[in-house]
Amino acid sequence: MAKAAPAPTAAHQVRRHRTEAAIARLAVRLVRRGTLVLALSTALYAVVEVLTYLAAYPDAASRRTIATFQDNPAVRMLQGIPHAVDTPGGFAAWDAGWLLAAITGIWAVLTTGRLLRGEEETGRAESVLAAPVRAGRALLTHLLVLAAAIAVTGAAIAAALTLSGAAAAGSALFGLGVAGFAATFAGVCAVTAQVFEVRRRATGVATAVLGASFLLRMAANSSDSRGWLRWLTPFGWMDELHAYRDPRWTALLLLLAAPVLLGAVAVRLRAMRDTGGALIADSDSRRARLGLLGGPAAFAWRGTQGMLIGWLTGITLYALVTGSVAKAVTDFVAEQASYREMLQRLGWDLQRVTEGYLGTMGLLFGLLLSLHACWRIGAARAEEAAGRLESTLTRPVSRRRWLGGHILLALAASLLLAAVAALAVWAGSVAGGADVEAAGAFGSVLNTLPVVVLLTGLAVLVYGTAPRLTVGLSAAVAVIAYLVETIGTALDWPGRVLDLSPFHHLATVPVEPFEPLPAAVMTGLGLLALLAGVAAFERRDVTGD
Repeated sequence: MAKAAPAPTAAHQVRRHRTEAAIARLAVRLVRRGTLVLALSTALYAVVEVLTYLAAYPDAASRRTIATFQDNPAVRMLQGIPHAVDTPGGFAAWDAGWLLAAITGIWAVLTTGRLLRGEEETGRAESVLAAPVRAGRALLTHLLVLAAAIAVTGAAIAAALTLSGAAAAGSALFGLGVAGFAATFAGVCAVTAQVFEVRRRATGVATAVLGASFLLRMAANSSDSRGWLRWLTPFGWMDELHAYRDPRWTALLLLLAAPVLLGAVAVRLRAMRDTGGALIADSDSRRARLGLLGGPAAFAWRGTQGMLIGWLTGITLYALVTGSVAKAVTDFVAEQASYREMLQRLGWDLQRVTEGYLGTMGLLFGLLLSLHACWRIGAARAEEAAGRLESTLTRPVSRRRWLGGHILLALAASLLLAAVAALAVWAGSVAGGADVEAAGAFGSVLNTLPVVVLLTGLAVLVYGTAPRLTVGLSAAVAVIAYLVETIGTALDWPGRVLDLSPFHHLATVPVEPFEPLPAAVMTGLGLLALLAGVAAFERRDVTGD
């Protein structure tokens, strides 16, 4: 009969606890910057929502009109069915809740993939597991650090809403719901990280699950008869939470229980595979894929095709819905005198409300394109942090050529996304019955490309000087610039403050004609930042994560 394993000694337990503490400290170091940027940006966005609501809907009569959107299928599919929108918190949860959930969920997926599968790809996981700690315990430690980071973000959103004037109890419940949503998709990625042996594939599948969840939520909100589908998707659980009036505790229970269950499954699956392996391993007898291996730029394109497809899919769907509600927005403005007065104070031409709406949404697409460019330059940083750049530079490949390829891909992909978004906006507008010309739809989106070039240059400059801040700092600047323009204009901020945002220097195309001089200045500054970033990169050391 086999003998039972000896009980661990006190010294062994002390070493194990110290190892787990060291794993936690390393994980905290890897996620702290991203957590800080995420918490601050989402909290600031929540503040913008509440302040904009108070400015746009100053009395009870104007607030009751928002509920009329529940009869518009396109609005319901994108933002959900209005609930408690006569309160600042309820409006913020309805208007921005799905976006805050999506942002935190995507961050959770990418960060989970980086901590779990990314650590195995770099080889650090093997060094960690040489210490007296089991793989399942190490995974659990990483998940607990992620849970803490997500909790910080949820608390920041709740605090921001409360300080802005929303009900404290509802804000706390909403923040907890957003945290549970993000933790759910962190759990999804933790599971896919055990199933697939490549980080890119694990995060790609988890992101696809998030996208499918949103599509299911859109189908559920398209009509009352399909409302039961909301209980099958985390996005639907957020809709059913009703944080600011008559909360549904079943939805909160699902948001909190799902990440615990998925985390337990991930820990169990981790014990079933070797470090560096996966439950679904690639076959070693497959024919070699030699395409796009002729240079660093081609290889970078091949390595990020999956994420680009994800960006294309997401932006296309959002643009279609954005265009489809153009007529509903125009009709709503025509019926609400208080809303027309507010738009008139903001400088809108009430004879061209549809064009003004497209111009405003064009700024949002400019933000999305800028964030994509920051992520794309961040892919260069990820290649360096993983140690692959050192191997590349041993070949006859210069630093300038390597980074130049990544920059070219970032700009080309941004142009592709802009064209697809513009086409989708136009198609959605036509399908929704709005009288929108293709030139107007394309102009509203392509008008923001100079800002994209400027912020791409900033991302490259940060990469060349402070590589660990590449995505976090450049993305934060993009978000703040957008918020300064949107909230600052609504609240009559001083012109000196508004001028700090590059979005403020754009004409409102198609209401106004394209302004070539500001566009040329921003493009030129972006190119100068690109050159400065490349020069700085050529002079610094290659750094790891």
